[in-house]
Amino acid sequence: MQKKSLDAVLERLMMVFAVDSDSELARKLDVNRQTLGSWRSRQSIPYALCVNVSEAEGVSLDWLLTGEGRMLRGDAVGNAELSVISPQEDAILALFRALEETDRREIQSAAEEKKRIRDIEQRLKELTEALAATKRPA
Repeated sequence: MQKKSLDAVLERLMMVFAVDSDSELARKLDVNRQTLGSWRSRQSIPYALCVNVSEAEGVSLDWLLTGEGRMLRGDAVGNAELSVISPQEDAILALFRALEETDRREIQSAAEEKKRIRDIEQRLKELTEALAATKRPA
């Protein structure tokens, strides 16, 4: 599969919206599921839709359409710290880009799950500390 094919563009749209199915993507794009099927059969997606997604979500139109360049537009990164990529992050990104879209989604999903677990662990620690503080004699 070429990374510029319509399937690849739809895969990148799925990444943007963090969805795993055409049905979820259709909901995010506010189109019928059958519309996605029509786009696939014609190998065509409305350019205006891609521009709107790019503007609304802060992703690079070039990346969305071709898979090349950075995912986020320069002005979408409000934190200067995020615009500097360490050598380790650059190496991981290069490896990530070399994978098929389905593998990329699996890695993204695993990373999101890991972050969710870390957030839960942090919240549990805070609640445990708060509970312990309420049990201490004043």
